[in-house]
Amino acid sequence: MNLSDLLREDRIRKVSEDKKQAEENLKAAERDLKVASKTIKVDCDWAFIMAYNAMLHAARALMFADGYEPAGEEKHKAAVDYADVKLGSKYKDKINLFDRMRKRRHAVLYEKIGAVSGHEADFAIKTAAEFVEKIKEKIK
Repeated sequence: MNLSDLLREDRIRKVSEDKKQAEENLKAAERDLKVASKTIKVDCDWAFIMAYNAMLHAARALMFADGYEPAGEEKHKAAVDYADVKLGSKYKDKINLFDRMRKRRHAVLYEKIGAVSGHEADFAIKTAAEFVEKIKEKIK
């Protein structure tokens, strides 16, 4: 998959670069990381969801900085795939984790309460923090 594929499949669309929107999404990612770190003591499900949300905001920040936005019905998947294209094979493991977290988040949010262990939530927060930092480096 490449950028042309995402555009051709109408999964993303070209827009004007929006550094302000990128910055707002990075702020949201940082906020979500803080909330996840505090929430893990109370609710591992929500800590996991917030960690995923931090990654989603970071991926969207990258898109806005580059002049793209998600399109179509699967906007979360489009953000994952865009990050995959932009970060390349060196970060394939992180992107695979991001995508697995996307799927797991749906199940945790809508299907089963108490599904996330403390270890899983902690790992999600650490993964999200690394991902957010990588996106910040890429945007700067």
